[in-house]
Order: sequence, then C-alpha cells, then structure tokens
Amino acid sequence: NPFKWHDIWDKNKFITNPDLIYPGNNIAIPGIFDKVEIEKEIQIEAEPEIIPELPEEKIEKIEAEVDEDNIPELPQVTLQPPPPAKIPLTTEVVIATSGYIIPQEMEKGIVFDSPESRTIFGRGDAVYINIGEESGAKVGSRFTAYKPLRVVTHPVKGNTVGVLIEILGELEIKEVRDDSSTASIIESYKAIELGDKLKEREDITIPMIDPAAKVEPKDIRGYIIAAKEQKTTVGTGDIVYIDLGSETGVSAGDRFTIFKNGGEKEKKIKKGEVIKLPKVIVGTLQVITPMENTSTAIIKDARKEIVIGEMIEYEKR
Repeated sequence: NPFKWHDIWDKNKFITNPDLIYPGNNIAIPGIFDKVEIEKEIQIEAEPEIIPELPEEKIEKIEAEVDEDNIPELPQVTLQPPPPAKIPLTTEVVIATSGYIIPQEMEKGIVFDSPESRTIFGRGDAVYINIGEESGAKVGSRFTAYKPLRVVTHPVKGNTVGVLIEILGELEIKEVRDDSSTASIIESYKAIELGDKLKEREDITIPMIDPAAKVEPKDIRGYIIAAKEQKTTVGTGDIVYIDLGSETGVSAGDRFTIFKNGGEKEKKIKKGEVIKLPKVIVGTLQVITPMENTSTAIIKDARKEIVIGEMIEYEKR
C-alpha cells in the first residue's frame, strides 16, 4: 500500500529523507514488524532462547575486516515545505458585476419578449430573443446578456476611451425559429430586462494568484478614468477603471499605488529657487480584469479621498 509510506518512515527514524533509501538499509515494516515481535515474545515465554556468545578471536577478526574509511556518508537533506497553494483573486460574481470598458459594442441581439407578462427576469426564466436560425443559432447555443452603461471619456486627456458594459448573465437556446428563439436564463448575476443586449458567449475565469511567484518590475503609469455607478470619489472596496491594459503589460493581480493628481508640483521658495514637492500617496488598487487598453480594478486601501483622474504607478515591491 503506497499510502502507508508515512507509517514506514515513522518506524525508521534514522532515514532523514524518505526519498533516499540505500542498499543495505534495514527497514522496519509496520504490521509485519509488530507480528514478528509478538511471535518472538510468545516464543521467549514458552522456551527462552540462549544465544551463544562469539569467541573473542572471532570478534577481533570481524572488527579488523571493517574498513572505517570506506563507510559511505549519507547526504544531509533538508526537507523543504510544500509551496503555498494558489488563491483566487476574487469571485465570479464580482468579476461579472464589476464590468469593463470595451472600444465598441459587438451586439448580437436583444431580449425582446417572454412567455410571461413580465419585464424583469432571473435564473430559470424563459425569454424570447431576436436571434434565430438565419443568424446561425441552434438549440444549445449560448449567449451572454449585458447592459451598456455609458461612454467613458478620459478625465485628464479628454479623449473617448470606450463603452462601459456590465455582464448580466448567460442564456441558452431551447427552441429555435427562423428569426427568433426561446432561451432559458441559466446564469444570472443581475436582473435581466427587456431590451438588454446579447453578445457571443463569454467565459468568466477567476484569476489565481501564486503567493510564491516572483514579482516582475514594470515601468507602468496611468490614471483612474472612471468608477462603478458613476461615483466621483471612491474608497476601499470600490470598483474603478484605469487606462492601462494588457497592451501595456498589465496582468490580473497587479497592484498600483495611487497618487494625488499633480502630486509632484514645483514650488518657488524664493526668487530663482524652485523645488519639487514629493508625491502624496492616497491609496492602492489591484487589477481584477485586464482588457487590451483598459482594466477593471478594486481599491485595496484608501488613505485619503480618491477622486477620478488620480495618477497610478505600478508597485515595484
């Protein structure tokens, strides 16, 4: 039984590493060892065994034959603890409901009606969608329901960044017609309403963080460009969006220091003498969903009030 290795190791304390056993080692096997000991005890009780002593000349001969210089030394092995297990960065619901910014929508269809006289739906409900056989839909096809929230404009540079969308859930087609289908809501993160849009199915993957992984230095700086629910100030636990993504080297789990916008200001002390004031750290954030040019992040620590447009810099620690 290979799962008994720990019991065997426990019976043989002289072995420093259970992966290194050498020819000539005497190994005590649990169970078999105990049985032999019991039988020996019974035999001793019935008829004590007299072990003859070796003559002195025999002992001296054996000692002379032992070559102490050729006795192999066992290597000193230090047992290393197992590496720490990877931990999930967040949950599937948080990733889905946090939303993200995309350059433009890729709408496939909409939820336009239902078999029941309702306008709001959840998991297990049936709805009608305007995607049918003519659009390539089949029974079993799945789509992601989403809601475009608003167009995001960069608070510092002034350019249009993209559209902020929120994932609502997942639908599966149960009955298909030429230009429409009946679908069942198989996953619901938020309420799905009539008029909500559909896109190609999107798998939500929870990033796993390796505590033992080496943190690579990155020279990345950017800005907080928006916040969930159109907040203008945010604190610990709030969801924000930054103008950095996978194109600039951002990965899930990356941490950034947040600085007060305009922190490195110059100040005139006296005529002809100018010094730079130090940056003011107001908090930290961690990326949970990187896109190409933007990312969704969560505020991990807020020391002061954080406003949209604050500067961020990759933590080098």
